[in-house]
Amino acid sequence: MDYEGIFWILHLPLMVVFLIGMTDVAGVWLRGRIGGGTDAPVGQKLLTLLGDALRTILSWRLPYLIKAFITEAWFNRRLWRANRFRWASHFLLLSGFLLLMSLSGISAIADKVLHKLFHLGNLPWVAMWYTPDHPVPALLNEIGATMMTVGLLFFIVRRYLIRPPQLRSGPTDHWMVIGLGLILLTGWIAEVVRLCIGIPEGSAPYLAFIGYPLSLLFRGLPLPWEALAKGLWTGHGLLTSVVIVTIPYSKFMHVIAGGLSATVDQFQQETAHSAKGAAHVPA
Repeated sequence: MDYEGIFWILHLPLMVVFLIGMTDVAGVWLRGRIGGGTDAPVGQKLLTLLGDALRTILSWRLPYLIKAFITEAWFNRRLWRANRFRWASHFLLLSGFLLLMSLSGISAIADKVLHKLFHLGNLPWVAMWYTPDHPVPALLNEIGATMMTVGLLFFIVRRYLIRPPQLRSGPTDHWMVIGLGLILLTGWIAEVVRLCIGIPEGSAPYLAFIGYPLSLLFRGLPLPWEALAKGLWTGHGLLTSVVIVTIPYSKFMHVIAGGLSATVDQFQQETAHSAKGAAHVPA
């Protein structure tokens, strides 16, 4: 069975639905956020936004944008001041998710583009990214998955065990827990199964500091490890795709929109303050 083909056949349409949803959300956001009046076409507002972004990247303001993203969207200092436990959940989930998605993207580019299209797989700095048990991706993958797992546990504890009186849980909250939980569970199991198949020479599986010890417990069992690994990889990937496609239509979007909005506000404050200071510098 062509598991990889099945994955791409189902994954690509889901990503189209995701992009349609993000386009709808962006249209709503652009109506009230970007200049040009509320009646200006969304396309015009999008061009304005892209132009501003390009000018920012090419100007001295880029460091302010990077700083605003780190402090507001990623580190989320407002949430840090408000509730440390809630901040830990958000920070660990977001950081782990970004790390794992970055590793998946780099791996796909290294394998599908640099290796198979440009035949650069003989280069160590290319091959390392699509070799699962290479020391660097093995360690980074384990760190990302661990951060996400701990963050999700914090989220569950706060929302279901020590729930504040004002906190309300709806279907989308339950879906966030179920969806992320299934992604992490299938990911951990897929890693254990892969390590049970065998350890390639030159790899460092011990850097998978959770998956490797667990694999030692099951390695001697007479199971079809290779078939299980392929099926679990496909299921894990498709579960991730399903969760991603729900982002524009669920509370996942609230986290993204809140972070981006805070980043834009902080960036505007930083650049306005800098411009004001520069205007008062004597000639």
